[in-house]
Amino acid sequence: MPDFIQRRRLARILDRSAEQFADCSPPEKGWIATMRLALGMSAEQVARRKGVSRNAVYQAERSEKEGSISLKQMESLAAVMGGTFVYAIVPNAPIEQLKYQQAFKRAEAMAAQHASFAQWSPDERQDWIDDTAAQQLHDMHTDFWDDS
Repeated sequence: MPDFIQRRRLARILDRSAEQFADCSPPEKGWIATMRLALGMSAEQVARRKGVSRNAVYQAERSEKEGSISLKQMESLAAVMGGTFVYAIVPNAPIEQLKYQQAFKRAEAMAAQHASFAQWSPDERQDWIDDTAAQQLHDMHTDFWDDS
């Protein structure tokens, strides 16, 4: 498990990636067909460059749209068309926000286990949840991401 400083660096990398790819969604026809058509290449031309049949190119385009194409295949097709295949996992929110949401969820679950919690004032309950979430973030126990 990386230490705090390493996790923070990794979080910055992912957060920057999320900013760069925020408006990037796959084109309706998929990346392969879109690149091929933008270049004015036929499936036959791509197939010759790749050393496969035209039907293999069409099948790859269908597989991409279905989500069943391999990364290796995407990389290979991008290369024969003069492109680079980029693969990324982009967080839906900043990493710190995702971690805070998990810590808050854990704190609420812990609160539900306290028999007297419901008898506390709303301010006391909120303070306890906030403090517990902060502690969860600070400690980052190995079970932090467990669903229990």
